[in-house]
Amino acid sequence: MKKAIKGSYLFDSVEGFFKNDPIVFIEDDLITDVQFGEVEIDDDVEIIDLKGYTLLPGLIDAHDHLSLSPQLENHPALMNDPDPVLMLRAIQNMKIDLQKGITTSRCLGDKHFIDIYIRDAVEEGILEGPRIITCTRGIKTTHAHGAVGTIFNGVDEIRKAVRENLLFGADFLKIFITDTVRTSEFLPFYMSREEIRVVVQEAEATGKTVAAHVIGGEGLNICIEEGVPIIEHAYFASDEQIEKIKEHQLWVVLTPSIFFNETRWSTVPDSVAKKFRRNKDEVLDRYKAIINSGIKFAVGTDATHGQLDEDIVFLTSIGGKPESVLQGVTIFAAKVCEAEDKIGSIEKGKKADIVALRGKLEDDIRLIKKIEWVMKDGEVKVENFLPKF
Repeated sequence: MKKAIKGSYLFDSVEGFFKNDPIVFIEDDLITDVQFGEVEIDDDVEIIDLKGYTLLPGLIDAHDHLSLSPQLENHPALMNDPDPVLMLRAIQNMKIDLQKGITTSRCLGDKHFIDIYIRDAVEEGILEGPRIITCTRGIKTTHAHGAVGTIFNGVDEIRKAVRENLLFGADFLKIFITDTVRTSEFLPFYMSREEIRVVVQEAEATGKTVAAHVIGGEGLNICIEEGVPIIEHAYFASDEQIEKIKEHQLWVVLTPSIFFNETRWSTVPDSVAKKFRRNKDEVLDRYKAIINSGIKFAVGTDATHGQLDEDIVFLTSIGGKPESVLQGVTIFAAKVCEAEDKIGSIEKGKKADIVALRGKLEDDIRLIKKIEWVMKDGEVKVENFLPKF
């Protein structure tokens, strides 16, 4: 089926600016051409009239956990629930994400390979949801942070875990190095240099990449030195570490909602929420420093499902250039996923993942909260804010 989407504005995520009067041509699940202005359209092409709308590439949540459900009471403890329950929650969360324009989700750890089964079911058309790119089990040591992680200790055990993840179909590898909040001046780390190194070695041997949950301290220094290419969170990265990250051309995935979206911690005991609130000022300072440093960054919700738009607005409110933040949820996120040849921009040959909102986003980034039309793989999934699944 051939389609032509006629909009008023288009965000060119590759160039990082907006263009007027786009017409996007689609056949089946691929974009076949992008033109601008007055264009003759063949009679056999279905025209989708989105005049007055801004078109963007389908959004990419660069840090997600499918079955983690912050909308539920005491959600971290719920990660110990049986796998079938976790899978049902994941299916519901994916629908929430897709309805808000997230067409690809990069998953940073779920239990017992349920993310692999879900990823494959989405690809086979059994389930509705974003395209899934996943690390399968996040690797952590016994005493480490990470309710979504799986415990392994020592070089040999971790090497075996990595190989099992790859056998089951991991797209990349994830390790948990530090806590998430600061409780003292010292930031502990829970994986040795040798354990980190073996994960990097196994990834390099199989053409995969490594992402590390690491907020700062010596754990971040070791990750940089051992060649971990993607730093998740970086909440307490020092100025010196930021410079090292930039020098080594590493990626940082920013996940602000866990500190700055109050809905995130309304479902946990106040004693837990207070730890995050105490750190807000320092994290805000560090995120401003990262944004202003020129570091390459993508953006993720850390499972605050359906609220990637809130992260976009927040990051622009603290100094992020709107176009750069939008790149962080499109083409830059696609590069973190190592899928920039398929997703992340509205270009010929890419997947037909497109979202639309009424109005001129260039003039008001807050309009990102009003995505009302979503296409994934050439099929309209949301129209007039209403899901068609």
